[in-house]
Amino acid sequence: MKKTAILLTLAFLLAGCSEQAGKNETPAEVHEEATEQKKATPVEMQLLKADEENGVTLENEMYQQLDDFLNDNPNIGVADDFSVHPLTLANQSDAGQVMFFLGINRLDQPIKNITFDYSLGMDTAEGVKYALKNERVELLEPFAGTIQPGHAIPFTVPITPEGAERLQSITEDNKVVELENADFELVK
Repeated sequence: MKKTAILLTLAFLLAGCSEQAGKNETPAEVHEEATEQKKATPVEMQLLKADEENGVTLENEMYQQLDDFLNDNPNIGVADDFSVHPLTLANQSDAGQVMFFLGINRLDQPIKNITFDYSLGMDTAEGVKYALKNERVELLEPFAGTIQPGHAIPFTVPITPEGAERLQSITEDNKVVELENADFELVK
């Protein structure tokens, strides 16, 4: 499990650097990578177990918008791994602001009980300024269910007003993503 957590962490760090890494590739390598990405099976939206138990369906407006996003981005996620994709900020009356994410399972097995510490920030001359710092994410089976291969689930992480403001300044060039203490269970 530690090996999986380490590979998951490396995948997140490498995913954040993918644009810069691509600038050093030869045209043949870029073409090969593009061909592999085109072959990737599109990801489908999956209901959270808690939503399903409350009568929510995939026809729900939020799930439809997420499904449209997945249709527009069929190669989203890290091949042969579980990955996290940030989406947008939202106001929730009882919880303040939250950041919406997709958890994407591109493994060939279902997974459950996913936990990790997530940080998102920007590199500045004074060091890293975080919008989210070591936020514990627990996508446990009673809430999230078992995430099937080739599927994605939505989840949120609370964010402070200061963190929300910092998000506005994060770019691909200054983005810092850290995923630590990652763990999940493979379902056989």
